[in-house]
Amino acid sequence: MREIQQALSNLLPNSGSIRRCDAIAGGCISVAQHLVTQSTDGTRQDFFIKSNESSFENNFCCEWKGLQALDQTSSVRVPEPVAQGVVGCKAWLILEWIEQENQPANFFHVFGHQLAQLHRCTRGEEIGLTHNNYLGSSQQPNNSCDSWHHFFASQRLEYQFRQLRNQGLESRNLGESLTVIIDDMESILEGSEPETSLIHGDLWSGNYLCGPKGVPVLIDPAIYRGNREAEFGMIRLFGGCPKSFYDAYQEAFPFSDGWERRTDVYLLYHLLNHLNLFGTGYLADCERVARAILANR
Repeated sequence: MREIQQALSNLLPNSGSIRRCDAIAGGCISVAQHLVTQSTDGTRQDFFIKSNESSFENNFCCEWKGLQALDQTSSVRVPEPVAQGVVGCKAWLILEWIEQENQPANFFHVFGHQLAQLHRCTRGEEIGLTHNNYLGSSQQPNNSCDSWHHFFASQRLEYQFRQLRNQGLESRNLGESLTVIIDDMESILEGSEPETSLIHGDLWSGNYLCGPKGVPVLIDPAIYRGNREAEFGMIRLFGGCPKSFYDAYQEAFPFSDGWERRTDVYLLYHLLNHLNLFGTGYLADCERVARAILANR
């Protein structure tokens, strides 16, 4: 508790004294807590606070920038970044506390519409981002390329492939499949729209909440500018969203033909990242999806 009070005093000197600090389950990278403070005039403030080793500061800085970028689109709700920095031997990130509610019947319909609005209102030609960031705790390079298929081949799959080899996690079958997929990325992504959008980049079920009044709230972004179909690789990874979500998205911003086939390669990216982060439990899924990509190209 003393460590948290020191962080508050340095990062939010007028936040008051700590009244409660409750651990939040679910995070596998940083320590997450619900912090309640009280000022001298009795005002209560609630914060979401994350901490990690001091070397994690850049990760928190990228998360801050990602939340700001999403908020500036005025299309989706995100927690307001409050403070960030290193105090003592730890990095800290303090965000607005979002009080979660039960999902109303129309939650996924609203979510689909809002995600479509994010992608539609940020359409352009840029690829990548002005800085590298993180997908979970993995580095995510965002160097711009002359085409989307080149970017995804080099900055996404090829980068993950190198990490697999460095860690000795590559199987012969997966390595052979990845080599072909990377070399043949242009034909695999044939039919993709030429425009790019700002995407959340890590949009699984743990990274969206139901906030006050049933409003969807996005957290933990790994943003970059890319083809909007890439958003749906991570959405698919852990079960996806119900049909009403996809119907609402299609209603607001229809997909190009063949989008479901193309999302396999975006799913593969996230599976490779999980293989690199969490080990061989994800190897069979990587091999299975890679085979499907090659069979359907």
